Amino acid sequence: MQQKKIVFLAADCESSRWVYHAIVDDFIIEAAIIEQPISKIALIKGRLKKIGFLKVTGQVLFSALVVPCLRIIAKQRRAGLVKNYQLNNNHFKNKVFRVKSVNDEACKQVLLQLQPDIVIVNGTRIITKNILQCTKAIFINMHLGITPWYRGSHGGYWANRNNDLENFGTTIHLVDTGVDTGTVLKQVFITPAKQDNFTTFPILQVAIGIEALKDVLLNLPGADCTIKKHAEKGKMYYQPTVWEYFFG
Repeated sequence: MQQKKIVFLAADCESSRWVYHAIVDDFIIEAAIIEQPISKIALIKGRLKKIGFLKVTGQVLFSALVVPCLRIIAKQRRAGLVKNYQLNNNHFKNKVFRVKSVNDEACKQVLLQLQPDIVIVNGTRIITKNILQCTKAIFINMHLGITPWYRGSHGGYWANRNNDLENFGTTIHLVDTGVDTGTVLKQVFITPAKQDNFTTFPILQVAIGIEALKDVLLNLPGADCTIKKHAEKGKMYYQPTVWEYFFG
């Protein structure tokens, strides 16, 4: 059993619970720090500033009209993947701290109190420099996409959409102040089946990412981890709009 003190820093969502329960089976997790979800209004306001009204409107329509249909179509496939990969969606257990945001003073104080060696990040807001530098711990993130080519959101969907299945996979990387720009520790790849769609791609990526993350944790800071820093920044992707999904 490893001796490093590990803290789990994550959003309260399905994928975070999958990762947490898979890791806690093999590693000692000192505590979980769970942030509250961003309100839909705050999320939309933030997106409006970044990508504009037209694109955000298209994303809202995609979420409201298309995603529910895709979930229905892939219901059996989704259930099968969750079962086959033994993904556990139960609540977080043991010591859990809940904070409004990973960037709040409350989160900083918990990290200062725990003094972890490793912070596993999953599904949170972009973490500020103030939080990243409040402890000597390294922050490790599982990104559902292959960086630097698929930074941002829904990397699996976009790789599939771009007929770039060689880059359908998951990246385990160090967290820096950029968006998915940290040093790559490991990348793993998988080919989706014909029955997979937007709603099942993340399940495949999380499942293979869990094993990659375990490997990284076991080998840090050993030479078995392929550590590299990409010079290029690649491209940022966002959730597709309804017209991007249907018309490309």
